[in-house]
Amino acid sequence: MAKFRLRNLMARYPALDGLRIKVLAGICHHGMRFFDSSYKITWVVAPGARPYLENKAPAVFALYHGRMVGMLRLVWPRDKTTILVSRSRDGEIVARALEQLGYSLGRGSPAHRPVEGAVQMVKAARAGQHLAVMVDGPRGPIYNVKPGVVRLAQLAGLPIVPFVCFARSQWWFWGWDRFMGPLWSTPMVYVVGEPIPVPAGLPDDGLEAVRAKLEQTMCALRQAADSYFDYVG
Repeated sequence: MAKFRLRNLMARYPALDGLRIKVLAGICHHGMRFFDSSYKITWVVAPGARPYLENKAPAVFALYHGRMVGMLRLVWPRDKTTILVSRSRDGEIVARALEQLGYSLGRGSPAHRPVEGAVQMVKAARAGQHLAVMVDGPRGPIYNVKPGVVRLAQLAGLPIVPFVCFARSQWWFWGWDRFMGPLWSTPMVYVVGEPIPVPAGLPDDGLEAVRAKLEQTMCALRQAADSYFDYVG
């Protein structure tokens, strides 16, 4: 017997599904605004990444789907960053919340108009925008870097800057991505790695080598971030 899910029932009725998306996007938007005013950040930044955080040059920021909350403070102002978001129904919720927070969006994923999404992101990069990509989204597996971020960086002619955040106190939502929800006013650590270049004309095996390096680097950053508060007390 198929498992009953309310969201699947609503999908049969466009008006109800539209209301669901609107309500959840509003909750997401206001929740992030409420949380964003409360926490303090400790930055651990590789020297080569500093010019990109200071908006001296654009880059592709690579982050995990379950830790996208870190985008709120990564680069300022927010309208300098274009984020790639899936055109799925759940992606629509995230997209509306991010737009209300001031971000620009590229819409697409491997399952939903990938070429259109890539074109939008490359166009944004040529206009001087940072790009942000959830490397293991939109369906996982968790912490597995997909090849799309490397190909996008190559097309855009930008380096990849890996980024992981962690909160001292948090809860973890259900779902494949184990979304991290920091508690009110908890300290956070932002760990930003050295930029990884993606040369033009790199063959497929070279692109795979870059993907593997990015996955390895982000794994190391995640381990450093997740253990940070154990060391500082």
